[in-house]
Amino acid sequence: MTKTAKTSVSKFGRTQTLVITSLLAALIMIMTFTGIGYIPIGPLKLTFLVLPVAIGSIILGPKIGLLLGTIFGLSSFITCFGLDAFGAVLLSINPLYTFLTCVVPRMLCGFLPGLIYRGLAANNKFLAKHDKQDIVATSIASVSTALINTLFFLGFMWFLFAQDFLNNEEVIEVLGGTVIGSFKTLIVAFAGINAIIESATALILGTAIIKALKYCLKRLS
Repeated sequence: MTKTAKTSVSKFGRTQTLVITSLLAALIMIMTFTGIGYIPIGPLKLTFLVLPVAIGSIILGPKIGLLLGTIFGLSSFITCFGLDAFGAVLLSINPLYTFLTCVVPRMLCGFLPGLIYRGLAANNKFLAKHDKQDIVATSIASVSTALINTLFFLGFMWFLFAQDFLNNEEVIEVLGGTVIGSFKTLIVAFAGINAIIESATALILGTAIIKALKYCLKRLS
């Protein structure tokens, strides 16, 4: 982030950062435990919880993004305790692996987009009203949030639970009786659907919300 960026944000002090972070964290919790942040696709779920994470990471920086991503991951892990059938099965197989699968990918999808944005927008004025390069940087960083979440979540799940998908009767039952070959197809199909929908949502809504919030911050400065 440029010196201009730091000056613009620091003018509001820690209070503004705390307020925005708290609101985004509360939004993550509400979306998680009311179910409005998820759309079931077979045994797995499409999530829109990457939106508040992307907003925080891009506007407030990768450290805040990491915090919000961690909250996202922990809330996801909590749903494995009876709120999500597939997550509950994974938890019964290996709690540690389930924790890692739920939390680590979400930490990365909170931290990395902030770094991506900073790298792409390093020479930009932070709250520029009409800055095409900043829009491009914001869009790419927003989309990366969804892609990182999908890639690492499915990657962790497959790497840590591959043998259980093949041998565990509970997993096979939750998956509707599929075998390992079918599950590979399911993972690939879900990755494609998830990546397309979440990326489109992040691109359109995420970019629009972030640019609007930046504009509001500029007007208040």
